[in-house]
Amino acid sequence: MLEALGLTPADQRVYAMWLRHPQCTAAEIARRLGATEDEVTASRRALIGAGILIADTQRPGRLTPVAPDVVVDRRLADIEAAAARQRAQAMRARVHLSALMAQQMPGDGGDLPGQRIRGRLRQAKLDELVRGARSEIVALQAGRPTVTGLTGASTGLDRRVLRRGVAIRVLYPHDRLARGDDVAHVRRLAGDGAEVRTTARVPAAALVVDRAAVALFVDGDDGETEMLVLIDHVVAGTLAALFESCWGQAQPLGAPVDGLSGNDRTLLQLLALGATDETAARSMGVSVRTVRRHVSLLLDRLQAVSRFQAGVQAAQRGWL
Repeated sequence: MLEALGLTPADQRVYAMWLRHPQCTAAEIARRLGATEDEVTASRRALIGAGILIADTQRPGRLTPVAPDVVVDRRLADIEAAAARQRAQAMRARVHLSALMAQQMPGDGGDLPGQRIRGRLRQAKLDELVRGARSEIVALQAGRPTVTGLTGASTGLDRRVLRRGVAIRVLYPHDRLARGDDVAHVRRLAGDGAEVRTTARVPAAALVVDRAAVALFVDGDDGETEMLVLIDHVVAGTLAALFESCWGQAQPLGAPVDGLSGNDRTLLQLLALGATDETAARSMGVSVRTVRRHVSLLLDRLQAVSRFQAGVQAAQRGWL
């Protein structure tokens, strides 16, 4: 259950033994566990680093356990701070992109380095961008599908680009892969070498080619999807950084254990730390109602009558 604190099963065994025998030294703990002193010393450093044990200044070599509330509050503060940094990065990217779009959209009277494309020309231009890729394509697939294919290219073009050795990574929201036809298409291309991950929310609908060219999808005033094409390293770098931030937190295609999503795993870890529904909702960036609905679904799946029992069952299944 303490994996949420970054502790291994070996660290947890050392912790449990130290709680039972607080007067023991590392060498004595090692003998009791049948481990080496180096292994126990490494776990001791991990336990101190996690903040659940502190060195006793009055008794050299001895350790004192820290109150659980203090440990949990500190860990939750770290989680919330990391989430806040990611949200801030996404917001900065949104502001930057909005400013660039305002500068590049028709109407400023100057020569525009970008193109704003609608209708059938949109697909043709997108195919041109994908076909011209030399090393990498990354795609953020937010909202409803606006074009065909994994990256938005016409059917079959993604596969041909992959066979040329171009790396393709695509990020989808979880609910986009709820449809059977989407799942089948994505799995075929993943089999050809594309990397696909899913996450709760994707902040934009965009394609970045070779970190130099960008296709950004926006809704026009009449509701029709428009594509803004920019050949700009600054914009491409901003979107690529946003993609990497989301990618690092996303879940690889086919990775869930017994269908457990990344959000469910995060929620279980937060609950294991003693987080309230309100704290979990803030950390995950969702509503309290959403958290409670997921908790109810997890209890049903684990056939548990309480959150404590659900935590035990989740640990036994290797979900924590």
